[in-house]
Amino acid sequence: MRPSEHAYIPREALGIMTARTLENSHPCLLGLLEPGMAVLDVGCGPGTLTMEIARRVDPGGVVGMDVNPEMIAAAEEASPPGEIPNLVFYKGDVCQSGWEAEFDLVNAARVLQWIADAEAALRAMARAARPGGLVVVLDVDHTRAEWSRPPAAWSRFYQAFLEWRTAGRLDNAIITRLPRMCETAGLADIRTTPLIRTVRAGEAAFLRVAGTWRLVADSRGRQMVAAGHLGEAERRAALEAFTEWMQTEDATQTIHEACVAARRPAAARR
Repeated sequence: MRPSEHAYIPREALGIMTARTLENSHPCLLGLLEPGMAVLDVGCGPGTLTMEIARRVDPGGVVGMDVNPEMIAAAEEASPPGEIPNLVFYKGDVCQSGWEAEFDLVNAARVLQWIADAEAALRAMARAARPGGLVVVLDVDHTRAEWSRPPAAWSRFYQAFLEWRTAGRLDNAIITRLPRMCETAGLADIRTTPLIRTVRAGEAAFLRVAGTWRLVADSRGRQMVAAGHLGEAERRAALEAFTEWMQTEDATQTIHEACVAARRPAAARR
């Protein structure tokens, strides 16, 4: 995968994902996992959540897949093949996968926002689920992100971030369209759980959540500069300003996410 591609995540940005747990970043999935389930984790990244899934559904088999070979390498470093007997990782593009009715649950956490043809990815996920199986998608609405009194340099960076994503045909407000996408993919019993969270300076989650955006400026920002959506001086200014902002006592950030769970009909629709 080329560093210029939007879905590419450099290894130095792994901290964005390795600090996550199901409890702090994907709580909706916790109530759906059961021992013995077969699970496909699409866009597994470094495998942090995938490993937790595998332990929770043991002895059910879990497959973690990601299009980025560096992420698969990181996942296999964290969990070498055979270390968790019911878990395997492999490099693959879900849009080109041939899974058919093989999993009880197919999950994608903050993944579809990075796929230009997100509807094709969701259709492939639906096909991979067994009749009666679940498809679970957690994603974000970037258009509604909020920071208290953000520095001007950061506001400029974030606007460029949205424009860069749009130029790559990525959906900045994908959660608003996920229920319709599930219907189009032939899924039923669609349930949407809004997840709106505000973190404040001094809280345990603040450094993890707000710090994620500092890492975005350091990693995605370089891609934005290379693509001409931002100058390097602007990127550096945004990174410095955001780092200083994180140290203010009254800093707050609000993120808007949603988890959509849907079921593949037990009987084929005619």
